Amino acid sequence: MTLNIAIVLITLLVSFILMAMEVTTPNAVILCALAFLMFVGILSPTDALSGFANDGLATIALMYIIAYAIAKSNIITRLFDRILGDGHSEKRSLLRLLASVSVISPFMNNTPIVSTLTPMVQRWTKQKGMAISKFLIPLSYATILSGLLTVLGTSTNLVAQGLLSKYKLAQFGTFDLAVIGIPITIIGLIYLLTIGYRMLPTYYGSSVDDVVAEPNDYLIEMTIGDEFEHLNQTVVAAKLRNLPRSFLVAINRSGQSIVPVTDETILQLGDRLYFTGNFDCINDLMNIKGLIPSTQKINMTDITNERVRLVEVSIPDTSSLVNQTVKSARFRNVFGSVVAIRRNDVNLEGHLGSIRLKGGDNLVMITTGEPDELASLKDLHVFNSQPVKSRKHTYKDVLPIVLLVATIIVSTMGVIDLFVGLAASCVVLFLTKCVSISDIVKAVDMNVLFLVASSYGLGLAMSNVGADKFIAKSLVAITGNASPIIYMFLIYFVTNFLTAILSNAAALSLMFPVVVSAAKLENLPVMMLVMLITIAATADFSTPIGYQTNLIVYGPGHYKFTDYFKVGIPLNLICMVVCVFVSYYYYMVL
Repeated sequence: MTLNIAIVLITLLVSFILMAMEVTTPNAVILCALAFLMFVGILSPTDALSGFANDGLATIALMYIIAYAIAKSNIITRLFDRILGDGHSEKRSLLRLLASVSVISPFMNNTPIVSTLTPMVQRWTKQKGMAISKFLIPLSYATILSGLLTVLGTSTNLVAQGLLSKYKLAQFGTFDLAVIGIPITIIGLIYLLTIGYRMLPTYYGSSVDDVVAEPNDYLIEMTIGDEFEHLNQTVVAAKLRNLPRSFLVAINRSGQSIVPVTDETILQLGDRLYFTGNFDCINDLMNIKGLIPSTQKINMTDITNERVRLVEVSIPDTSSLVNQTVKSARFRNVFGSVVAIRRNDVNLEGHLGSIRLKGGDNLVMITTGEPDELASLKDLHVFNSQPVKSRKHTYKDVLPIVLLVATIIVSTMGVIDLFVGLAASCVVLFLTKCVSISDIVKAVDMNVLFLVASSYGLGLAMSNVGADKFIAKSLVAITGNASPIIYMFLIYFVTNFLTAILSNAAALSLMFPVVVSAAKLENLPVMMLVMLITIAATADFSTPIGYQTNLIVYGPGHYKFTDYFKVGIPLNLICMVVCVFVSYYYYMVL
């Protein structure tokens, strides 16, 4: 091992540890790693930035725009509302949901599908009295599985396509992945409808329902009496804005709700004040002369109305809110007042404003924001918001789907390149006003694109110093003269493990140069190994952070981290066995 190889491997190891510990965002960690490798001369600025000029990255961005246009039309929500049916049988409805998703997901990025369908499924299960937890993990897993049927199905597939182009290797055809994707999807869906279904928890309702049912667990009601020393003064003057363990979220005055409570809100005799905080905070508030605690159960109708609503949201792992506190992010000014924060199915206690947010956190907040306005926010996934009023159907509802289907057909026939077809479709969507400039800003997740682009640089650093060949030889040494199948299992496992602790794009970018070198050392088809790691980097079901869609359903389904272990690890193993044996038979036997 040379010094440069050691430097690269140590840099990667430190990066893995920092990302696993969630010290900061993955983007920040990788950016620091790239900066360090440039500083020591292993990467040139051109090398570090090469990922940003990759056609695979641009293709992902274009798919985000088309998927946003489809989701914006609400056509998917209306379609699946009919597909789920009357709800007489939970398993039958689940089968219809998973089968239908498996038809759509191969041709559309799965993240918009899950973020669009989750609130719809949440409302539907509540209406039918069914367990939401029996539907959301299967929904996420089904989109991941069926996304392996085409090169368009997941962003990971498109990253692989870009890497193949970068290494001047033959690219995947639109349906090349289906050779392995079809058996994995069929077996995976059978598992989710049988063994996996039985291992899922049973939870009815939502975080909003919990707050409405037991509001005293989340809020403290105090009434302003005659002895209150700050009557007719502002909230700030009364020193109720920066309390150590509680926060004033709402006021009821003569039956009218005042939300949000600003610094300049005037306090009057008889006002009922509602604070977030646990039982321990009551003593703090009782020490304020003139505040009288309520002995009755809080009625949420005294706080909410047509304008003021309780809304459930979750924090995506790519959100700018990650690692910020509610207070430092000015969450209340932008989104609303936080009533509860749930993490790993446990309500966090203490001063909510000082809690540092993490990806997957589930929040209940009081807001006056309009449903369509909240739905457009990139930093939050919004659930349990009142549905937007139905509108008259226009050509804009079907045009994005028609363009996507047409692009798939002509690119599969070899008439035009996939990237060119998607670019042309986006131009048409823009010219026909199906999407606007502001929509494009909302649709394209720059955090994901930055992570994908910067991950290319780390893979290139490995190639520059020969670390990829070193790792490939080390893996060969581990397996010795065993069958290539054993080596394939090892490659798959390493990639899948990296995906669980990093991200799918980072895992794929790091393993790609390794398998290119390994193919030469072991005299194996390079496309077989590339397909192997592409699927391994996508098919991680063991944690909510392994894939974006897993994190989207984490909070709304009231899942624990261990629920993903119980249901996901067997599915990981199923995918690994099917992928290795099918790819070996297809590339080595046939």
